[in-house]
Amino acid sequence: MPEQNPPDTAGLDVDERHAEVRRNKGARRFTVVTLLVIACILAPVAGASIWLKNQVTDTSRYVRTVKPLASNSSIQEAVAANVTNVLFTRVDVDARARQALPPKAKPFAGSLATGLRNYTENATKSFLASPAFQKIWVAVNTRAHEQLVKILTGQGHYVQTAHGQVAIDLAPVLARIKQRLDARGVTVFDRVPTTTVKSNFVLISSKQLDNAQKGVRLLKAAAIALPLLVLALFAATIAISPQRRRTLLQASLGLAFAMAVLGIGLTIGRSIYLSKVSGPNLPHDAAAAFYDTVVHYLRVGLRVIAGVALLFAAGAFLSGPSRVAVAVRGWFGSALGWAQGETGVASTAAGRWVAAIVLPVVIFLLWSTPTVSLVIALVALALFLLLVIEFFGRAPSGPAGHVPTPTP
Repeated sequence: MPEQNPPDTAGLDVDERHAEVRRNKGARRFTVVTLLVIACILAPVAGASIWLKNQVTDTSRYVRTVKPLASNSSIQEAVAANVTNVLFTRVDVDARARQALPPKAKPFAGSLATGLRNYTENATKSFLASPAFQKIWVAVNTRAHEQLVKILTGQGHYVQTAHGQVAIDLAPVLARIKQRLDARGVTVFDRVPTTTVKSNFVLISSKQLDNAQKGVRLLKAAAIALPLLVLALFAATIAISPQRRRTLLQASLGLAFAMAVLGIGLTIGRSIYLSKVSGPNLPHDAAAAFYDTVVHYLRVGLRVIAGVALLFAAGAFLSGPSRVAVAVRGWFGSALGWAQGETGVASTAAGRWVAAIVLPVVIFLLWSTPTVSLVIALVALALFLLLVIEFFGRAPSGPAGHVPTPTP
């Protein structure tokens, strides 16, 4: 019986190893994509939670946010109408005028009441445009900030929430208006008690406020955990990726896109907010001014993050093997080589290029209120530092055809 050769298992083992490698690469690629998508989805939520936390816990930031409302003409007109309505609701000026006028003049009581109403509203607008109102507005909001967090629970004194409404108590403003009218001889409102009369300026009136409060509480609780989670996801994505430069480029573009989506969401939310809260108590222009003022720093923040992300994306792209990146690096190196050859500057050690990135990042993190202008300035600083380090950290290009003489 002829002897049978044993089966060749070496080829099978190689094929199995190749198949296992392909499976591992596929699993790793799937993990990278999954983590990257989750990070980009959570990034806008994390940014919004940080903004909310800053508005609630930092009095100076909150006052800085709402301070421009005092000088906004739409807000001033709405507040003036609110204060005037409060005064004329508590006092029947038409009836008082009929009592005071002689019989032949009683038909003019309505015109007199209308004229007094216009005069009161104009006097109120004049006061609201004065520095005195600016100080009252800041003082009221400063005192109210500690109560602002209670908007989420429906409690508070200066800032109140009830029946799906968010309102600011204008009792101090009402008292000053009464004093001004008294000084000008208008004493018909002397009996209006400013300490007990309801004079709230409604900022938000919506049936969805209760649901919004629950959502805001959830975001506030996640203000610390979400940003750390997003950073950890981005770091893990880049760490396990077999092509880290490309993953960094994708992560940066994904983060910038996420911030753009948040900006679009704010624009859509603005339209929804105005359609739900605009009404007699809060005119459309005043509601728009309130919304734009409140979310101003959130919009600035998302633009800053998007700008930093695009900066990292540009760095990842220019360090890659594409023709454009190679051409840009070649042009940059040739220009520096020419400058060094002209000046004779050279260095025997590599420059500490890390400072070119670390220094602007540290400045950005320590800056109390980063803005788009700050990001532009830090990018310019980083490019300048890279230029200086590259200039002093490489040997100058020698003349064409020159062969350096070896040192014995």
